Amino acid sequence: MLKSMTGYGRAESAEGEAKIVVEVKSSNHRYCDVSLRIPQKCFALENEIKRFVLARLTRGRIELSIQFESEEQEEQNLELNIPLARRYCLLLKQLKENLQLSEEITLDQVLTQKDVIVSQATTQNQVCEWEVMKGPLSSAIDELVRMRGVEGLQLKEDFLSRLNKIESLLDQIKHISDSASEDHQKSLGEKIQALCKNMEIDESRLAQEVAYLVEKSDISEELVRVKSHLIQFKEWLDSEDAVGRRLDFLIQEIHREVNTIGSKSYRAEVSLKVVEIKNELERIREQVQNIE
Repeated sequence: MLKSMTGYGRAESAEGEAKIVVEVKSSNHRYCDVSLRIPQKCFALENEIKRFVLARLTRGRIELSIQFESEEQEEQNLELNIPLARRYCLLLKQLKENLQLSEEITLDQVLTQKDVIVSQATTQNQVCEWEVMKGPLSSAIDELVRMRGVEGLQLKEDFLSRLNKIESLLDQIKHISDSASEDHQKSLGEKIQALCKNMEIDESRLAQEVAYLVEKSDISEELVRVKSHLIQFKEWLDSEDAVGRRLDFLIQEIHREVNTIGSKSYRAEVSLKVVEIKNELERIREQVQNIE
């Protein structure tokens, strides 16, 4: 099934008195780039989380965050760093003597120094287990994948509509080209005879040159290749694999063949149809950039 690279997922799970909240969002990216914002207790699971994400998603910029929300304020442990406080006090006394200050060293001056009083949450050193994290992580990614799938279906409908229009324009170009082939050959012969009216012309040689010019402007091979690419494009829309890069390559190939058709054309009607096809291809190309 065709999937977009844009999506969002969120899941919650309870762990004791705390609530685990997992949020994941994705956007366009050439490869799969996973960025994590996780609390310290989940650092040990970082590689496991990335492997889990990469097993489910193949392309996109993935931003995943994990938060622990406590229903009650966590109990705090306040500790004094006595050795550090003594060191600060000694340095302040030395400063006082060197500057010949009269003020006394006070408790407030010592307490305001960094890390004299340390505050630690009781759960700070706890390590989150993978089995606890796996459930909400999987649910959030499931929601993200569903959202990407819904947008992928919308993109598929848009692609099919534009591809059908391109096929219709190609049929019109073929009809114009086929109906004008004999007229083109006759016109070329008349132009060459007009240019060489005072010269003796070898009729067989003239026929060869006219046939060469007509063959040079023939677009039947390009039309066949474009039709083949369009069929392949539609088949890939139903693939279960990630096809974004393949579709992007195919659009480039179709665009190249259409350019050749335009350069070979000598009819204004064909040139106008080619411009319409290029407009549709450009719209498809922009949307393909968002396909996984």
